[in-house]
Amino acid sequence: MATTSIPAQTPGDTIAPDTTLSDDERDTLYDALLSIDANPYRQYPGFCQQIVKLAGSGVVPMRLQEYADLRRGVSPSDYPVGYLANAPFDRDVPIFDYDEPVLSKYALKTTYVAEAFLVLWAELVGTPGIGYLNVNDGDVFQDIYPKRALAHTQSQKALRQICFHKDLANHFVRPDYVYMLGMRSSPANLVLTTFASNRDIIARLDEDQLALARKPCFTTPWDDLTVLTGKVEVGESNSHALVSGDFDLRLFEGRTKGLDDDSQAVVDAVVSIIHEIKRGVNVGPGDFVITCNNHCVHAKELVHIADEDALRTRWILKTVNVDALAPHSRSMVEGVPYLVRG
Repeated sequence: MATTSIPAQTPGDTIAPDTTLSDDERDTLYDALLSIDANPYRQYPGFCQQIVKLAGSGVVPMRLQEYADLRRGVSPSDYPVGYLANAPFDRDVPIFDYDEPVLSKYALKTTYVAEAFLVLWAELVGTPGIGYLNVNDGDVFQDIYPKRALAHTQSQKALRQICFHKDLANHFVRPDYVYMLGMRSSPANLVLTTFASNRDIIARLDEDQLALARKPCFTTPWDDLTVLTGKVEVGESNSHALVSGDFDLRLFEGRTKGLDDDSQAVVDAVVSIIHEIKRGVNVGPGDFVITCNNHCVHAKELVHIADEDALRTRWILKTVNVDALAPHSRSMVEGVPYLVRG
């Protein structure tokens, strides 16, 4: 039976899947995605062209197409998180070197079903993926996978928890979406990807708090991955408002600071609200999670760890995506319309 609606999203609940592919749907789509023969890390444009052709070939399960249509039609402020279970991913999921996981991925990963699914989803909902020169040398496909040198940072290479944030909130090209596909996790560990809706956070601020939150009385440093691994200088981050527009919240828990005691009190209030209303997903293999990056904040929380070795090999493949490339064209590398110069 195909999906006909998305369940209401209410604060404080564990997030359940909006829909689940059947095993037959998953396996049929897996076979189709496995047939894509371009390397997404070396021939990304060609890889995408093959996916576009596949998307029009009739192999996309109706359940997936209908869910994509639903996600295209809902308000991102009302439904900032989506969750589809039993998506196809690679059957051979290698363990990467802890010191150089990205280089290890290039050497060991020889099928690209997960990458193909992420591009297929982006095609179905019209949200192209982008890469950044300062992140994985511009790869569109990124890994939430620990790396020794970055294990104690607040980045996707962290070993332990990552506080509430939105991806690249300070960047001049901020993604509209983050798409995450679970590749490997251990049932011995409970690691939640948690979310809180901007709309619900802002609604709980009183009038005085909200007025101050709209003033440029706050600072947030650049994200660790951009600063510690980047090749392009991005300069100093500027002071900013905490809240702008109807539902835009610019915050990195533990890093965003108020410029005075009153503005810091607002930051503290926002963080307290986030932890009151957060909702989580224990992302396992085949779990596909959609984050509307400008309408919620998200975190990685370690609830119970019984297997430390497995924590080092937990893996989520992700892309960051935008509603359209054209508005960002001035920030892109010339001749590479999806690659941000920074």
